[in-house]
Amino acid sequence: ALGLAACNGGEPGKQAYRTANIDRGNVEVSISATGTLRALSTVDVGSQVSGQVQSVEVDFNEAVRKGQVIARIDPGNFETRLTQAQADLASAEAALVEAQTALRLAEAELKRKNDLAGRKLISASELDVAQAARDQAVSRVGSARAAVKQRSAGVADAQLDVTYTEIRSPVDGVILLRSVEPGQTVAASFQTPVLFRIAEDLTRMQID
Repeated sequence: ALGLAACNGGEPGKQAYRTANIDRGNVEVSISATGTLRALSTVDVGSQVSGQVQSVEVDFNEAVRKGQVIARIDPGNFETRLTQAQADLASAEAALVEAQTALRLAEAELKRKNDLAGRKLISASELDVAQAARDQAVSRVGSARAAVKQRSAGVADAQLDVTYTEIRSPVDGVILLRSVEPGQTVAASFQTPVLFRIAEDLTRMQID
């Protein structure tokens, strides 16, 4: 397209013209400011278990993906506790099987005593003893089942601690801060220590 610009050529009543190409472009406004530049969204990553840092898998300014292992805590103590919890669960399950077997025997004995009592061949006290034995067996089964649930919870808790020894990035981003080194002891007691700070999106920044 051609644009026409009219101008006065110096003589009254006479018009002069010139042509020019029309250009298209962006209008940009620049703003100058001073302050601390930081990402809009950052995530602090810590450890939920205490122990010695076995390895650090990432460094400053390194891009990480969600779920990526960025550090490891020595899992030795936690794996030992998991093994012990699994052994306790196996023992509780064996006790439950034994209690269930005892209950079946007590129920069979009570049935025989009921038959004999119906034919007046045993005293009422003997029947009462058989009834009490059956009730005790029922109680032991209930207690054994509760123990199995408790030991199962202990195994799940120990497995969770083993999982927590692998510190993973919760988001996609870039490592802004790494405050841990291999061999360092991490104490996750009342407050989770910050080991890494990750910026989620460095294309969106702000100045404080």
